[in-house]
Amino acid sequence: MLAFLIETIIVIALVVLALRSALRIVPQGSMGVIERLGRFHHEAPPGLVVKLPLVDNLRFVSTKSVTVALAPEPVITADNVSPVIDAYFLYQVVDAKSYLYEIQNPELAIKNIVSSTLRSEVGQRKLAEVMTHREQINTALRNELDELTGPWGIRIVQASIRQVDLTDEMQKAMEAQKKADANKLAAIEQAQGQKEANILQAEGSRQAAIAQAEGEQKATVLRADAAKQARILAAEAEAIAIRQLAQAQAEATQIVNRAILALAEDDAQQWHPERIETVLRLKSLETLSAVGQSASTKLVLPGEVTGLAGLLDAVKSPRTEE
Repeated sequence: MLAFLIETIIVIALVVLALRSALRIVPQGSMGVIERLGRFHHEAPPGLVVKLPLVDNLRFVSTKSVTVALAPEPVITADNVSPVIDAYFLYQVVDAKSYLYEIQNPELAIKNIVSSTLRSEVGQRKLAEVMTHREQINTALRNELDELTGPWGIRIVQASIRQVDLTDEMQKAMEAQKKADANKLAAIEQAQGQKEANILQAEGSRQAAIAQAEGEQKATVLRADAAKQARILAAEAEAIAIRQLAQAQAEATQIVNRAILALAEDDAQQWHPERIETVLRLKSLETLSAVGQSASTKLVLPGEVTGLAGLLDAVKSPRTEE
């Protein structure tokens, strides 16, 4: 009875050991790799995994992101300055098979790649660019690591420069450089402001000269127009005066002519050559007077008829003799 009980316990223990060896659990955040007789067989996702006892071997690979900090190390910039750079990187296993069989010590390899890439990138830039363009260096570093670590089943999550330390002498030199740059910028801004002020002043003078010239030109035109209008008005007034004078002279001539003609045509008077000549002259004067009434015709009077007093004497002389 005791022997049977011992055998039963032994069988149960062997069964438990066999089940324990055949049934394994891959935890979340890990990937299982099953090797059968020392060779890769397949990958096992998180959860319960069944393997052959004494034949299969289960290896665990973490798929969580791992942070690795690099020891601070000095690098040389393009302007021969040696700052101390403190950097770090994060990586994650995305292919457990490649991670186990393609690289022996991935963290050490990544550290060496980060160090050499930092030296290369920083060595191409001056210290001021290193201080102000860290993101560009981080991007170049991450791209370089992704390209090299891809075949190892590793993805670089982040690679960054955490801090750039300078010695006291370099800090003093940088402060002096910043002060010199600030003075330079101030001088440039002052010169630029003076230049703009001179340009504005010259432009103002030019605009003023243009305005003055335009004003003088307009004044000259206005004076010329005024003189023209004055001459036109004077000419029109003179023409009106001439027409009125001519009209008055014509009317006076007609009055005198009618009076003299009445005397010449008086039946009481005898017709003699002087009377006939007087009547003909008066008729010609009436004709000239009618022509002079036209606004577009100039009246030209003969010289012998301008003295009406002489004409009257000529008419009156025969009557006096009689």
